[in-house]
Amino acid sequence: MRFKKHWQMVFFQGNSLALLSLLGILIGIATSLVIAWFMVAIDAVLAILHGNPEAGFSGFTFWMRLILPIAGAVVLILLARLTKKSIQEVGIAHVIDRLQRGRAKLPVINSFYQFFAALIALASGFSMGKEGPAVHIGSTIASKMGYELNRTPSQLRLLTGCGTAAAISAAFGTPLAGVMFAMEVVLMEYSLNGFIPIVAASVTAAAMTQLFLGDHPAFFQIDVKAIEYADGPWLLLTGIATGVVAAIMHKLIKQFLSLNLVRVEYRFLLAGLITGLLGVMLPQVMGLGYDTMNAILTGQFAWWLLLAILVGKLVATSAAVGLGIPAGIVAPSLVIGMATGAVIGYLAPGDGNDSFYALIGMAGLMSALLHAPLAALTAVLELSLSAQMMFPAMIVVVLSNLTCQVLFLQPSIFQTMLANKGLHITTHPMRNALASRFLTEIATEQFCVISSNMDTHAIEELLATHRRLVIFRFGTSSYLLPMNTLQKQFEQWTLLENRDSVDLLDYLAKVIPDRSRIAIINNDVSLLEGIKILQSDDVVGIQVPLDEFRIGLVTRSKLSAVLTTEGELH
Repeated sequence: MRFKKHWQMVFFQGNSLALLSLLGILIGIATSLVIAWFMVAIDAVLAILHGNPEAGFSGFTFWMRLILPIAGAVVLILLARLTKKSIQEVGIAHVIDRLQRGRAKLPVINSFYQFFAALIALASGFSMGKEGPAVHIGSTIASKMGYELNRTPSQLRLLTGCGTAAAISAAFGTPLAGVMFAMEVVLMEYSLNGFIPIVAASVTAAAMTQLFLGDHPAFFQIDVKAIEYADGPWLLLTGIATGVVAAIMHKLIKQFLSLNLVRVEYRFLLAGLITGLLGVMLPQVMGLGYDTMNAILTGQFAWWLLLAILVGKLVATSAAVGLGIPAGIVAPSLVIGMATGAVIGYLAPGDGNDSFYALIGMAGLMSALLHAPLAALTAVLELSLSAQMMFPAMIVVVLSNLTCQVLFLQPSIFQTMLANKGLHITTHPMRNALASRFLTEIATEQFCVISSNMDTHAIEELLATHRRLVIFRFGTSSYLLPMNTLQKQFEQWTLLENRDSVDLLDYLAKVIPDRSRIAIINNDVSLLEGIKILQSDDVVGIQVPLDEFRIGLVTRSKLSAVLTTEGELH
């Protein structure tokens, strides 16, 4: 019997690590199913158009490469016209916004739009990636599952991180990089309690996707050369170069965002025209770019073609992202980073530099553009299967981030995309932690309410309870009073000779302290917003709705105790 109770507590306690890990596994399975379907759908459409999806867009005719992106833009316009504007909020930036402002609630309908819009965009050759749609879809699956199981806001946030990690793992076959990406880019925090469920989701997604699709590495494995002292200056150059290219890409995306083309027809058609014209000259810049990346890693391009791919991919991706094509930015950034590194590899003395510098160049640009150094480093480790790559990759990542963030003052590209919509997210660790937990998680129901619509008998019954706190509604305001204070005042009222002529509520109101007002809010808010509300001198507590029928109370002292004592928020 005792054994049974132990396992019930392990799996069914609300904040159980075992329960959250089990949910992570379920999220990994569900996400891998959808992402596998998504990847198969992309290949199927390309096969219909060309007959050989592995050849990429290089096998398409001149006119096909010109017309296909424009035709894709037209289809995207029709899809956008058939859907509400709110449904068109998609991608990694949308997931980050919902985590910080939407209590991790992601509308399912948006993920359906994301699935079909991204399928159209990628199949028609836009220079985008599948990881943005994958993260959105995986996070939506996790959010929906969490809401159906009545998880708390902080647990919903953690489960959304599970969906993100599972999506990256399924899309690229890199489970560790998926974990780092979820924590670094989306959650923007590292949590020991959150690490195990996210790892469980990521590993499960990688295993299930391999089961569904077979061995499907995104890139070829490469032979890694040994690092030498002579490589030092070239590593420094790679770090600085990738940081500069990341800053240029950021600036280009900002320029396209600043065009402020309100009508979706203008934005999508312009993106399609730019992609088509570039694709006519350089088919390597079109689509996901995995064929291009594998060609770079195996040294199939001359230096001048690498430089042309770098510039073409930079413009095509910046146009697609800045003009709102609904797909991802990570995969194109990998192509650009690899091309940058491979060009430097051609300049460096010695043989066999192409793949080495391409891989560390990929890490440098990805980390600088997305502010994801650990995700970039783990991606290098998983793709190369060599610990020797870590030291040079770390040098490049450090210099790339310093160049982009310190020298050119560029934030994460997702911050820029949200800021363009007037949405600003917090990245300070302390503010981010407070913004990711909500008042309902610490609210108490251990209080009673006295209001003007209650008669004397009802008030007397309430004052006879053992609750410590009372919300006293008087006039247009609500106040927080200790129960014993009101009980003493009630006893004095009962001793009045003329109590029948003295209104009980007015008599009780005489003991309301000067600073005892309660702020009433209609929606749950973060601890950060709660602290802002409590900055008013006369406010000692916040009344917050728990559901359609119940209310909760967060006092100043309760919030202070939560923030200054040991223990996790649940």
